[in-house]
Amino acid sequence: MKPGNAAPFFRLTDLAGVAVFASTLFLFGCSHAVKKPAAPATLNTQAITGISACDAYLNSYLACHRAAGIYQTDTLQTQYQAMRDTLLQEAGDLRVRPYLANRCMGLSQQLRDALQGRSCTSNTSSTATSH
Repeated sequence: MKPGNAAPFFRLTDLAGVAVFASTLFLFGCSHAVKKPAAPATLNTQAITGISACDAYLNSYLACHRAAGIYQTDTLQTQYQAMRDTLLQEAGDLRVRPYLANRCMGLSQQLRDALQGRSCTSNTSSTATSH
């Protein structure tokens, strides 16, 4: 054979087949992409840290802090979210996690003391002190 007449390594139809195959894989992969769930409209008060004392504290946080009047009503959600985020982060830290049960029991005790014997469902006036 002459050097100028050598057959190309791939024929045009081979390249077209590869292109079809690659685009099929691409489209198939995109159709099965994992979608990130939308943020909930309300805060999840069922947050699970995996530490029962912390989960109980978080699950009662809003009602009990509202009943105790610890935070002003307009800042309560922000305070809850900050506490929730902190506890969830610390629950994932293997250096801190062993101490979280005691911390959450202490937080619960402080909250019970602030309630002064009232239940978390008791109504308080809209005026609250901030700490």
